[in-house]
This record gives sequence, structure tokens and C-alpha cells, in this order.
Amino acid sequence: MNAIDLPAKIVIFDSMKNFSRYRNSICITLLVGIVISCSTLPEMIPSSDEDLSFVVVGDMQQGLGIFSQLAIHISNLEPAPSATFFLGDYMAESGLEIEWLNFWNYAEPITAKMPVFLARGNHEGNTQEDNYALRQYGKFPDGPFYRSIRIQEIVFLILDTHEEGEGNIILDDQKSWLHEQLTRVERDTTVRHLFICMHHPLFPKGFHQRGGLWNATEIDSLFQANRKVKVVFSGHDHLYNRFIKDNINYIITGGGGAYLHHGYGGDYHHFVKVSIYRQENRINIKTIDIFNEIVEDFDI
Repeated sequence: MNAIDLPAKIVIFDSMKNFSRYRNSICITLLVGIVISCSTLPEMIPSSDEDLSFVVVGDMQQGLGIFSQLAIHISNLEPAPSATFFLGDYMAESGLEIEWLNFWNYAEPITAKMPVFLARGNHEGNTQEDNYALRQYGKFPDGPFYRSIRIQEIVFLILDTHEEGEGNIILDDQKSWLHEQLTRVERDTTVRHLFICMHHPLFPKGFHQRGGLWNATEIDSLFQANRKVKVVFSGHDHLYNRFIKDNINYIITGGGGAYLHHGYGGDYHHFVKVSIYRQENRINIKTIDIFNEIVEDFDI
């Protein structure tokens, strides 16, 4: 909201008596305008001296008004992050072109500033028709819906927890691929950090807490065996939650616009910003809400 507009015309008073009569009201009007202007300006996250950063956000569904505001906050981050990773559930129903068009339209402030990478959520479906829509409208690349992304000394593994004919589990070819990627990254001396992005959490903490990944213990063992795995990001639960299991941070970030799951804590709309500081050998994580305010701020 902008400050209130002052009148275009300046009134010339022909006597001190008239001026005295209107002086108080003019001062009050100016004061109100200043207060409104200051209180409604968005709070900007201060620029950072980080070496590298990226953003993670999940579960937009039909909360596009909320998502659009988060997208603006993400686009205003300085310096611009290297990428944004979306964790799935971009829509309410799978395969609808209009929902994909809406998502990309509201994501435009982000895509104008940085590349984006998408994981599949359960709302995107996993039939052949759904897979076609993911590639045609969701702009997923050819090949499996799981893949590896490298940005400088960081590797990201984007997993598909809703494969065709399965769902909420990682099996067969994908599990073999995951094992190979973890082994390769562990041996690669040029890779310093590894982050995992997926839709279904291994260990949900909200509404879906009884529906974690079916082979969560097995997949967690693979992660724990790799000392470079820093954070496992997931969505599905519409809230924010962080817990540490052994040496790995498990972060659920499902506050991208969908209706919130109340009663479990962390029930606010948000995105997560991760900053890398090479000289300090430090990773900082901030959770930023729809008002552009930092709610969580910690190092790992």
C-alpha cells in the first residue's frame, strides 16, 4: 500500500485566524499518512554476505494468493538465490493444464530471477496421463522423475515418492539409483554438501504422521551412511517442522500456500532459505513467513 496522496492544490490562507483553524487537522492528516506509509511497507530481508544460497518451498495447491506473496519475497532476496526447489503438490487435481498455467504464472517472479527444480507430489498423480501432464505442462525433463542437480560444490538429489504404480515409497530402480548417487557423492572430493528434496517425509510430524514413507527406516539408513548429507527436505504435511535424527536435519516445509494443518505446531505459511558460508564452514537456515519476517534462524 502506498502512502496516502496529499491534495494536489495548496490552499493559501488569507488570515492567521483561518490558518489556526485548519492547522491541527492538516497536522493530523500528515501524521496519519506517515504512520500508514511506514507501517505498511514490506519488511525487507537484509542483503547477505553469503557465498551461495537456495530456497525450498512445498505444497502450494490452490493457495495461489499466498504463494504469489511468497514468490515476491523470494524474488526480492539479495543476492538472488542460485535456485528454488519445489517439493510437490502444485495443484488440487492432477493433470489439469489450467492449474499448471496458474502455478507458472504466480511463480514468474521467481523464474525471472533463478532456475527452479520440481519434485512430484501425490496431487500431481502417477498415471500415464498424469506423467504426460507433468512433462507437457509441468516442464519436467525426459527420463525418470528423480534426478541429481549440482550447483558448484553442492549436490541435490530430487526424489520421486509417488512413482507410477507405487506411491509413498522408494523402490527398485530409484532405490538403486539413490544408492549409487550417495556412493558417488561420498567419494567425490569436490562435493562438500548434499541435500535431499522429496515430497513425502520419511518421518511426518503433522496430519500425516501415521503415513510416513513405507520404507523410511531403510532410506534413512542410506542417508545416515553418507557424511555429506546435511538436510532432508520434504513437504506433504502443511506446516513447518525440524528435528534431528543422528546427524541429519529432517525439515518439513509444506507451507507454500495450501491450507494449514493446525494443532501440530509450525502452522504458518513460509519458505526456507539456505545460505552457505564457505570461509566459516557454516550453513545457515532461515524460515521466512508470508509477512517476510524471519521465524526460524539457525546454523547447522
